[in-house]
Amino acid sequence: MPMNGKKLALMLGAVLLTLLAAGGPLAAAPLPQENVVIITFPTNGATVGGVVQILGSVAHPNFDRYSIYYAPGPAATATSQWQPLILDVRQQVINGVLAEWDTTAIAEDGSPLIPNGVYHMVLIRYREGDVTDSFFVNNITVLNESVTPTPTPTEEAPEIPTPGAETPTPVPVEMPPTATPRPSPTPRPGTTPTAPTGGGRGGGVSALDGAQILSAFLRGARITLFLFGVWGLYLLAKTLFRYYLRARREGFSPQRTRR
Repeated sequence: MPMNGKKLALMLGAVLLTLLAAGGPLAAAPLPQENVVIITFPTNGATVGGVVQILGSVAHPNFDRYSIYYAPGPAATATSQWQPLILDVRQQVINGVLAEWDTTAIAEDGSPLIPNGVYHMVLIRYREGDVTDSFFVNNITVLNESVTPTPTPTEEAPEIPTPGAETPTPVPVEMPPTATPRPSPTPRPGTTPTAPTGGGRGGGVSALDGAQILSAFLRGARITLFLFGVWGLYLLAKTLFRYYLRARREGFSPQRTRR
């Protein structure tokens, strides 16, 4: 029995050493590098307010940095007024907080920097060699309760208004100044909208106004119909005049005079 116990202990020790030797390199092996660029919140059509945490992942084996921009409007266009939310973050993020968006920020004049409305957002991943990848989120509704700023007290007492129908005081809304974007990145195949890349001013192509096109078409149609009408009247008058001359000639013919 002592020999069997000793052999059993040696065997268990050998198995334990084998497991430790096999598990050590596996535990120390680095995690596989990710290739992802995504915003998981807010999502398309989300309604947000207050301080919003932008969640998602951005990583790549050749990762350099990432930036996030937002702009008014339901979706990205060539004329989107991109504003930087966060720029040139060198740390990769996996299922974490990419940035914080304070939708309640107030300008110096008391107006909101981000008025209630619909916005869109883009996450841009920069890779080594000036290669970029983008992820868009559209139709983000910002909805915050309007806060009336407290007036600064003055020495003179304010005048008491005459009682009457209450009219809501309009709150001035000023759009934030357009930030200087980066040079436009080379769009990835299959990417339709144009996103800011951090340099240069983005150009826009004005869309044709459908109402103006319809108005021009109707105006041209009316002019064409008028010209056709004038031409028709001219032909009718010409025919009647010839008929009149023919009738006169037949009325004064020699045969009729002899009779």
